[in-house]
Amino acid sequence: MNRRAVFATEFWFGANGRSLAQGFREQGWAVDEVDVHHYSPRGRSLAARAAGRLLGPMQRREYNRAILQSAIDHDASVMLTVKGGEIDVATLDALRARGVRTVNYYPDFEFEYAGFDRERLRGYDLVATTKSFHLDTLRTMIGADRVALVHHGFSPLAHRAVAVPDSDAGFERDIVYIGNASPYKRDWLLPLFEAPALAHARKFVIGHRWSDVAAGTAIEPHILGRAMAGDFYSREIGVSKINIALHMGPATASGWQDLVSTRTFEIPAAGGFMLHIDNAEVRGLFDHGIEFDSFATPEQLVERVVHYLAHPAERMAMARAGHARAWRDHSMDARAAEIVALIERGSAAA
Repeated sequence: MNRRAVFATEFWFGANGRSLAQGFREQGWAVDEVDVHHYSPRGRSLAARAAGRLLGPMQRREYNRAILQSAIDHDASVMLTVKGGEIDVATLDALRARGVRTVNYYPDFEFEYAGFDRERLRGYDLVATTKSFHLDTLRTMIGADRVALVHHGFSPLAHRAVAVPDSDAGFERDIVYIGNASPYKRDWLLPLFEAPALAHARKFVIGHRWSDVAAGTAIEPHILGRAMAGDFYSREIGVSKINIALHMGPATASGWQDLVSTRTFEIPAAGGFMLHIDNAEVRGLFDHGIEFDSFATPEQLVERVVHYLAHPAERMAMARAGHARAWRDHSMDARAAEIVALIERGSAAA
């Protein structure tokens, strides 16, 4: 197998596709990037959305042609995408007919969303899912030899320790949750904002839709509604004493819910202390009580926050240990190496 690949996905700063492409390069691969955003209308205005509806089908065809042409031009042995909702089954068939191995790194916790049909996953030689609860379904659907668990990771470019104070007095915030809103998250976080013991703590939630979901609650005065990404996201983690790691909650169709997500790795990578919702999977990725701590009930979340605000040396030592572990084991460079090993084992087996 030659070490030439086409990556067809998103490549914005911190995106999985950009990070995996760089990780492949670190493994000695040459990568051509076919950016889906070059083939899709952008913008939120009514005019931009109207243009998207009008031009979308044509641009999708152009995107798929560009993927196939890149594979031909560069004699690629692999085409990798992240989710791949815009890649047609015919394109996958044409790539495989040319001997190009098709790989899907799948980071979502559901398969059902607008524009995606789980059946198209049958067109991939390897589906590397980040979710352990997907494995049985995918093995039944496409075969155990074409499925692997490859966890989320963090981007070494985007999720680094931008600003971590040397002393407790240097932190700008006490408690922060960064992520988009859901009623499930609101119900977990609300006791933090109602607790008398935390009345004077500097508490914030940052992300989309919080003004709607938390309207009229004790959370509302502490909302920063804008999203955070890249350097600004990493800085926010670093200057916050306690970063809460909480996920979306159960999906409506399957009942699946995240055990870990990107923030599980991004918080410690950026130097933050992580207080994570408890489960066996996160305990297998980081050392509990040494590299992070956890909570199993809203009441325990409040108790843990009160404890760690009062014990800064313990909290900061745990953050340093978590940071070291993340950079040792959980970067997207490490995930790229895992995928490369899976591809090459598959090639040898063939």
